[in-house]
Amino acid sequence: MSFFAELKRRNVFRVGIAYVVGAWLLIQVADIVFETIGSPPLVMQTLLAVLAIGLPVALFFAWAFELTPEGVKREKEVDRSQSIAPQTGKKLNNTILVLMALAIGYLLFDKFSAPTQPGSDHFSQQSSSQTTGPGEKSALTPVEAIAQASNKEKPTIHRQSIAVLPFDNRSDQKSDEYFVEGMHDDLLTNLARIGSLKVISRTSMTRYKDTEKSIPEIATELGVATIMEGAVQRSGNQVRINVQLIDAQTDEHLWAEIFDRELTANNLFAIQSEISEAIAKALQATLSPAEQKRINQLPTENLAAYNAFLRGRQFMARRSSQDLQSARREFERAVELDSGYALAWVAVADVNMLLSQYSTIDHGELMARQESAVEKALAIDDELGEAHVALANIRNNQGLTEEADPAFRRGIELSPNYVAGHQWYGSFLSQAVDRLDEAVRQLDKAVELDPLSSIVQANRYDALVRQGDFERAEAQIRQLQRTDPDFVPTLLRLGGFPTDRRLPLDKAIPNLRKARDLDPGNPLYPWLEGRAYISLGDLDAATTILRHLEDINRDHWSAMVVASLLALRTNDLASAHELALRAAGSPSYALNFNKDLIDTAVLQRDYQRALGYLKEAWPDWQDASRWAQWLPRNTGLACNAGWTLMQAGDETLGRALLEQARDFMLNTAPRHMKRPGRLPVSDCLAALGDRAGALDQLEATLEFDYSFDSWQTGLGPMFDELHDEPRFVAVMGELEKRRNEQRANLDRMRAEDRR
Repeated sequence: MSFFAELKRRNVFRVGIAYVVGAWLLIQVADIVFETIGSPPLVMQTLLAVLAIGLPVALFFAWAFELTPEGVKREKEVDRSQSIAPQTGKKLNNTILVLMALAIGYLLFDKFSAPTQPGSDHFSQQSSSQTTGPGEKSALTPVEAIAQASNKEKPTIHRQSIAVLPFDNRSDQKSDEYFVEGMHDDLLTNLARIGSLKVISRTSMTRYKDTEKSIPEIATELGVATIMEGAVQRSGNQVRINVQLIDAQTDEHLWAEIFDRELTANNLFAIQSEISEAIAKALQATLSPAEQKRINQLPTENLAAYNAFLRGRQFMARRSSQDLQSARREFERAVELDSGYALAWVAVADVNMLLSQYSTIDHGELMARQESAVEKALAIDDELGEAHVALANIRNNQGLTEEADPAFRRGIELSPNYVAGHQWYGSFLSQAVDRLDEAVRQLDKAVELDPLSSIVQANRYDALVRQGDFERAEAQIRQLQRTDPDFVPTLLRLGGFPTDRRLPLDKAIPNLRKARDLDPGNPLYPWLEGRAYISLGDLDAATTILRHLEDINRDHWSAMVVASLLALRTNDLASAHELALRAAGSPSYALNFNKDLIDTAVLQRDYQRALGYLKEAWPDWQDASRWAQWLPRNTGLACNAGWTLMQAGDETLGRALLEQARDFMLNTAPRHMKRPGRLPVSDCLAALGDRAGALDQLEATLEFDYSFDSWQTGLGPMFDELHDEPRFVAVMGELEKRRNEQRANLDRMRAEDRR
């Protein structure tokens, strides 16, 4: 008898199948039970190890032993004529059938009882129907929703993790609220400097102000082991702060203290240091000498400066253009009162950076203020993590990415729990196609530290979109809709920003309009709205938006960009280029607008001028050794640049760039992007003369036809020889058909609104 036949006779296969199916069912049941009772991860790990070891043991026993009427005997001791192995095999068959039925039943139950998973091609079509309505509550807890958006199980709760609930204001004056919130925020900042602790950030904690939820409920939602409660009472020149640290699982008090002190900056910071040290000790967190020094360091001795700093942070959290300008005034007041207040200088830098995105204030002015403030902060304290992150943002905005990266890493090293550090570093990394995996990890860390922060979730959504992970991105945007439906950055994403998201523009535009209504002084939203109308071919609506932008600030780049695109849409290439040139010359716009200049020059077939713009923006452009570093952040420009070089007379260099860009997009990008097809591969292939490949890629873009600039698809001169190709005509016709349908939908919505 062959070895295979002997394995079959001795029921080794049947035992193996029964064991594997049974073990799988046991793991599912154990997972539910262990999670319910709050067992530590080690218990599940031990069970998995035992089951893994048990499989070869079970197979060995099936081979070496046999079940007989007299009991278990060694197989070689059993007479073959007396063997009941066939009868045992039938019983095992029945057992396997029962186990398989149970497994299938569990899978069906899990599938149909779980919340519907996102899978639609168009985010907004499902998100609008699944958004939690007024008065409704999400069926998921915040942590569950975040875990779902991340395609992860609930996070493991570490012992050295803490959430500090918003402090109660026990003062007679309600105007002291900013002071109480500031004390709470500063304590979190102090705790965040302890690397061995996981500290939930302020943004998530504000959701629990005046909550009726129990301590265990809050801890479960946030994924922490301990909770701190506190209250602040200010009266005259005295302040009382009482705090208590609670074990979330047992609801037992680990530590409590009441501080009665004279109201001075020294005393306030001393109290925060004492609380931080007590928490570290209670949670058995190890403090390094540097961390000890950091939490005992006095930020300012000027109480008025501290109060101005607290008010500024309160304004900055609201993120509107008006509130950001109020925040800047408060931060500047703080540094006027105490020029040695390093954290306040960082706040000056950060608020000026945000104003460059949320206002029409001159970009050059904001950049100068930002850099000056960071220099002062680092001169005061060169180990302030927040200052290094602010410096990294400056270098990134200047296009100095090689200097920005180490600055981000240094900032996070010094302040490992600094949420904004992880958030901004993740956004920085997401600009490069080959670093998208790193970007998502940084933003995952930011979400872990601040799970209910809308702006952190919005930035994580952006990275997932760039990665082409639309399923997780859609889950993330739905979570944002549920938790913060009127948050303007949420509306911005629902309005199609970033622009490489698949989104029907008839669904995007109402969200941009709502954002514009909520923050009328911000040019970003009408700029995007105008671009959307231009893409749809609704030039009258785009012209109306242009007038709105000119009312905000006629000289701002947003107005000139919309005007340039309008001219381009009507084939007025000369005017489009002139307007693009004016926008590029505006100090309110960043250097990367040179891309638009290059694009308009290429469309005009003026390659010498396009080459001039290229060299102006990147003086070392013709250094092919730097292309590998440059390509991941500039895939959209690479094809036009290569074509420009070829047409301007340097065919060898141009072709080399096109080939490198093509290879990067086809071979390197897929390792970091689930949907690399949205990169402009068709442009490169057409420029290289690969007509079949270009047509294949153009057809693939139909899946991503809802970006604002899709109407420009196939307009480049490298496509001139394809215009008569039936496949090219079909793609262009389908794109136009879809735009017409969306425009008609918008017209119907407007008509309904007028009724």
